[in-house]
Order: sequence, then C-alpha cells, then structure tokens
Amino acid sequence: MNDFAKYKKRGAYHWREFEKDTTYRKNVLKIKEWIRNGLTLDIGAGDGLITSVIDAVGVDNNKLAIDLARERGINVIEGDAYNLPFSSDCFDNILMGDVIEHLKYPEKSLLEVWRILKDKGFLYIVTPPRGDKMDKYHYKEYSSKELIGLIENNGFKKKDSIEVRNDLRRMYGVFEKQIL
Repeated sequence: MNDFAKYKKRGAYHWREFEKDTTYRKNVLKIKEWIRNGLTLDIGAGDGLITSVIDAVGVDNNKLAIDLARERGINVIEGDAYNLPFSSDCFDNILMGDVIEHLKYPEKSLLEVWRILKDKGFLYIVTPPRGDKMDKYHYKEYSSKELIGLIENNGFKKKDSIEVRNDLRRMYGVFEKQIL
C-alpha cells in the first residue's frame, strides 16, 4: 500500500467520522450488514473502526494506525497485503475495504487472500469506482468490469453483481474462492 501520513496528521479519524452522520458512516453500516457470519479478516484495518464494527481481526502495515487501534482494544496485527501473517485456509471472510486501489501488485495480494481464505470463503471488495481524476495515493482505480476481471483471474468467482453506489462513492463486490 502507498505510504502516507494520514494517521500522523489526523489521528484515529475514522472513529470521529463514524460518530457523525457522514458518507463514511453509511459505508461502514453497509459493510456491516453485507458481510456474512464467520471468522473475518479486515485487510487494511487502519485505526480499527471497521474491524471493530464487523467483529473481525485486522491487519495493517501502518504502525501508528495499529497503535491507535490497539489503544481502543481492537485486534489489529502488523502485516501487509502481500505477506499475510496467517496460516492457510483459516478465514471464512476477508474484507479489502479501500485497499485494492492502493496496491502496486494487486495480483500478489489476491494470491495471499486466496491462500488464507477457506474453500468457498468470501472476499469482499470495496473500492472507489474509477473517476475523472485519480487520487494521488492510488496506483489504479477500476471500472466494475476491470475489477471483476482482476479478481476472477486470481482464483475467485463473482458471487453477486458489482454494486456501484454513487451516493457512497464506492463499488462493492463479493467473490467466492474457487478450488483450483
């Protein structure tokens, strides 16, 4: 993921945003009702807000974000999307919320996700749809067709149609791990 200093500048800002009636809060509540039951990993957990709301284990590569999450008692482990510190076939669900667009090598990350996800487990992707101007911290923004192609070429099958929510400025996709 691109290294940027948002937590140094803003602290545990996700928690403050969630307390307000913001687009961010609506996005988090959508994710909460969307993810099925089971052991869930939140990749790119940051300050742990979504990890807490969906009752998941978090992983992040930003030490300050991890410290902010741990101060609130949230289980966020240090690691990155390319080398996840978990054994194979251990999670029922994996959330990559606002992560894939930050990855220089998304295919490598998806192989790691495939490795640690149980057979028939679900990968949940949340990402902003490609817009007119790309965010400076993003390596790539995707159309729904590009996102589906990327993920299906790496061991997953689209479970439901990609939902594009312009009001939340996000695309939501659910993919099931395929047995290779």
